[in-house]
Amino acid sequence: MNEDINSIPYEVVHDHNYANWFQDYQYSSNVTLTKAEREDLAKMIDETVEQFSEGLPMVYNNLESIKDLHDDYHNIERIFSSVALFAVITMIDSMIATKLFILAEKDYDKRFLRGKLKVILNEGFKRLFGFINTSSFKDSEWARLGSIMKHFPEAIQFQYQKVTVHLTNSALSSSWWKDVRDPETHIQAEKLYKSRMEEIIESEVVRDSLKLFDTFMAVNQFLGEASKCMVNYLLKQRDLGKLKDE
Repeated sequence: MNEDINSIPYEVVHDHNYANWFQDYQYSSNVTLTKAEREDLAKMIDETVEQFSEGLPMVYNNLESIKDLHDDYHNIERIFSSVALFAVITMIDSMIATKLFILAEKDYDKRFLRGKLKVILNEGFKRLFGFINTSSFKDSEWARLGSIMKHFPEAIQFQYQKVTVHLTNSALSSSWWKDVRDPETHIQAEKLYKSRMEEIIESEVVRDSLKLFDTFMAVNQFLGEASKCMVNYLLKQRDLGKLKDE
């Protein structure tokens, strides 16, 4: 054990009002962004992507370093880290697709990017939580997290249930663009053409993207609180003298 771990204090776990991340956005079909507004939005997206992508190598390297460790703690850590990796990648991918959409100047480019963005939206939510009464629900990343919640304090289990309620409502209230995702993914030409030729309402597309981003922000916030408990567990092991010297 070294001085670094001896100096780490216990983390304080906070509760959050997760409902703030599940509010509906309103959009107006009459609003058109100016070139300057598009550039400002693109700059904000770039900053957001940079912020969230910085931690990806650390999460991936951690997964690699524990891939052959199969005790209870590392099995929990593996699920936790892989869900976190999925969440961040999906968030930044949706933001990049949104940026390319708002900056696109050619009509077909915009129609193409709108379709591909909705593939990310549908696949992202399906993988995160799934849709009720489908196999995607029981095989989701959220269900994987649920399988390890018994190892966490009641406060974290309660937060998990709170987020679950909001995710369930989202799953029940929307197909999350499956009708667009299917022809885009499987290149069903007639359906794809019909879908791409629908009127483009930029504010609606951006709203849909923000809906997914905010959903993942709620998940990311929850993961942050749960990770504090994992740190505190290691610190307790430290204080009990159970951590081995490196």
